[in-house]
Amino acid sequence: MDWLTKIWNSIKTTFTGGESTPVKQKTSVKQPIFHGTKRTTHHNEITMMSEISDEQIRTNSIRSKYITTVKNPPYKMKQGDSIDKIAQKFGVETLSILAYNGLDEKSAKTLKAGQVLRIPPSRKIKNVKNLNDIAKSMGVSLDFVKRLKKLEDKGLPENKFHNTPYTDNAGVPTIGIGHALKKGDPKQLSNAQVCELCAKDLLKVEENLSAKLGQKNYAKMPQSMKEALLDMAFNKGVDVLDKTSGMVYCLKTGKYEAAINKMTYNKSFATGKEMSGLSKRRLFDISVATRMYKGKIPQSNINTAQQVYNRGIELLRQECKTKGLNFGNMLAGYNKDVQSYFGNRLKLITK
Repeated sequence: MDWLTKIWNSIKTTFTGGESTPVKQKTSVKQPIFHGTKRTTHHNEITMMSEISDEQIRTNSIRSKYITTVKNPPYKMKQGDSIDKIAQKFGVETLSILAYNGLDEKSAKTLKAGQVLRIPPSRKIKNVKNLNDIAKSMGVSLDFVKRLKKLEDKGLPENKFHNTPYTDNAGVPTIGIGHALKKGDPKQLSNAQVCELCAKDLLKVEENLSAKLGQKNYAKMPQSMKEALLDMAFNKGVDVLDKTSGMVYCLKTGKYEAAINKMTYNKSFATGKEMSGLSKRRLFDISVATRMYKGKIPQSNINTAQQVYNRGIELLRQECKTKGLNFGNMLAGYNKDVQSYFGNRLKLITK
C-alpha cells in the first residue's frame, strides 16, 4: 500500500465526514490516481460522492488539522421544528440539510412532526490563528486570503485587523474580515479570533456552495473557480449564483468559461442599486476564476470583464457626481486595482 493510499485510508472526506473506501492503484498507469468515497442513498443505490486527485488528498490531509468533523445521528422532527432551527441545533447549514435529504425549500415546508431527517456531519474550525492558517483550513492559497482581506478591510495594512465593530459601505455593522455582526457576537476580538471567525465564515460559505452545486460537482472544480465562488458568496451570499440566469447550470455541468461570463451581478441587496464597488469585486472574481487558464484567458471572458469594467466606471462617475467626490482621483484608484487583476488585458478609461 503506497503512502497516498495510507493517507486516504486514515482521513475522512472533508465534505462528507464518511468512512473512506480504499481504491487499488494500477501501477501501469502514470496519470493521476483518483480515489472515490461511496455512500448508500435512501434508495439503496451506491453513488460516487467525489473523485479526488492526489493533490486534493494532500490538501484534505492538511485541512483535517484545522477542521473537526463530527457525524450526526438522524433527527426525528418535533412539533414546531423547522429546517432552520434544526440546522442551528446541529451547527450545519440549512442548504446542507436540504441537499442531504433530497429536498428543496418548497418540499421542506411539507415536512411534519415524526418524519426523520438525515443530518450532515458538523464541521468545526480549530487551530486557526493567522491568515496562513485560514488558507490551510480552507485549502486555498494564502494570496487569495490576503486579497480577500484587502477587499474587505479597504486600506488596512496586512497585519492590522478590525478588532472592534465598524460600519461597511452598505451601512452594515461589521467586525473582523467582513463578518456582519449578529446578536450575541463579541464586540472585541483579538487578531487570532478575527482569523478564526473568518475561517468559520468561509467554511459556512463552502458548505452552502457544496450543497447548492452538488458535493461532487463542487469537489472536482478547478481551485481557481472554487476561490472565485468563495469570494462571490462571501461577499453577497450563496444566492448570488441565482441572480444570473444559467450560472448554476453552467457550474454543475463544468461549463466554466460560460459560468465566468455570468459573474456580473453588481447590485446591492440592501438598495437593489448597481454599485461601482461591486462591479470591481466581480472583476476580481473573474480574474481569480480565469487563473485556471494559466495566462491564456478565453476572449469571451476578457470581453465580459471589459463590459463589467465599463459599467463600473459609468457607475463610479455617477456616484462621484452624487457625493461630490473627485472623479479623477477615484478613477485612478479604481484603475490601479483593475490593472492588478488583469494587467494590460483591459482597455482602461483614463478620464
